[in-house]
Amino acid sequence: MDFAYTVGLWHTFGEPEVVMFGLEGEGMQVWLNTCVELCRDKGWPAVDEPFHGVIDGFETKLREVHPSWHAALFGTAIAFYRGTVVPVRQLIWPDRNGLWPWDDKATPSSRNRQAFAWLPVDEHPVGSWRLVGEMPNFAFPAGPDAWVLTTRGLLDGSRSVATVAYDQGSFDVLDDRGHAADDLCLAFLGDVVKHHPRVLECADLVDGQTAVAADGGWTRSYITATDRRTSKRAWTLAEPA
Repeated sequence: MDFAYTVGLWHTFGEPEVVMFGLEGEGMQVWLNTCVELCRDKGWPAVDEPFHGVIDGFETKLREVHPSWHAALFGTAIAFYRGTVVPVRQLIWPDRNGLWPWDDKATPSSRNRQAFAWLPVDEHPVGSWRLVGEMPNFAFPAGPDAWVLTTRGLLDGSRSVATVAYDQGSFDVLDDRGHAADDLCLAFLGDVVKHHPRVLECADLVDGQTAVAADGGWTRSYITATDRRTSKRAWTLAEPA
């Protein structure tokens, strides 16, 4: 999931930084800059006060971000302010029908792509953003919200991890059936780690490498061309759990 935020508003204007979630990265930077210029010139709206002028044809709102998100999301800002945690507001956008993401009738895309960062992390709806908030300093090169190829047997705890493979930026985390499992699915890497913390021992895999579980550790080798082809086919067929 993409997000973008400002760095320097607190330093320059004494105003909270602003974060935006769920849209295309370069676009969010433009909308954040537009928001800052608009509010600098016309005044900052109150929390939950809708205002025009940021995204053409749509209102936006600002809400205060709960401090429990700062460690996971705002490392650059924390470094800029030398460890001082400064306030942040979230710039919230509606769906194509003008409904806010907390509205039950809003499109799933609008609800799921935006973090509800005004809530504490532990009260956020289950999903990718909650995993991001729960797992700062994630050990893997991919985030906890990254899709991985796995099995439902691993997710429900009825099977154990046998193989972890990292190839072309994606992970396969499989049980002893490998790609022949009849319950292959896609899941968030953070959810797999929650069910099987031992997977963290494979966070140092380099691209193109696989690890097979062994007594007390892992046996590492490089992915074969056959396994790579099998994995690619499985990714095209698997659906989210």
